Amino acid sequence: MSKKYTIRDIAKQAGVSVATVSYVINNRNDQRISEATKKKVWQIINLLDYHPNSSAKSLATSKTCNIALYLKHEECPYKRCEQLAVAEALTDVLNAHGYHLLLQHPGDIVRVDYADAILCYDTNLNFFNEVGDNNFIPLLGIDILISTQLQIFFQICTDYDAIKAAAEERFGKDNYTYLCLRPNNQEICDLILRTFPSVSFVSEVAVPLPDGNIVYSQQSLAVCAGEDACYVPCDLYEKMEQVFSCFELASNRVDGCTHQVFV
Repeated sequence: MSKKYTIRDIAKQAGVSVATVSYVINNRNDQRISEATKKKVWQIINLLDYHPNSSAKSLATSKTCNIALYLKHEECPYKRCEQLAVAEALTDVLNAHGYHLLLQHPGDIVRVDYADAILCYDTNLNFFNEVGDNNFIPLLGIDILISTQLQIFFQICTDYDAIKAAAEERFGKDNYTYLCLRPNNQEICDLILRTFPSVSFVSEVAVPLPDGNIVYSQQSLAVCAGEDACYVPCDLYEKMEQVFSCFELASNRVDGCTHQVFV
């Protein structure tokens, strides 16, 4: 059973006083409260499903059965292929659950009133935070790690430990290079570099392959990885099912969840 939050919980999460939360809820223009603080308070109110009175209940929008997705524009054709594979798998999974996927223009971050949640795939933290600042519906990250003390955003990421285990079973420890597309999210980059003994990031078409054994997990890299490389597939459909499960948890405000999920 989800926790019933109070105005004190909202104030604590937002780092403001109870009075400030009350002023924001009641739209008190006679109080000097910054727009950034107002956005933060409203976002937490919505994410925690706090309904202090009948007027605040209007925050709970009717179900649209739409999920919005932000993809960054990519010049590298390998990254475009990977984005297409992710969007296709996500579309199939959402359709199976009765939802539709709406692609958002990455150059136009707006308030999304026509969807039940927003997904960001492989974006940097500044972009993710800007989307969050402009919206008050559940926001989830795919292949994004978020450094925050406020654990309210679900992050569904590739399980690099599983890939490492498969690589070591094939080639032994420290006897291979992991080939992957360069992430836009620096935290994911750092995680990859910590996980594997050697990493070669791909960010353009002409890629000089490293010497020795090569391991890759993104299907779009099959062309450049070579026939002798070891392919450890990431099941995108399983990953997108996990995304949908996290969306349901976020929508239902289920308390005590693990917000970082590796698939």
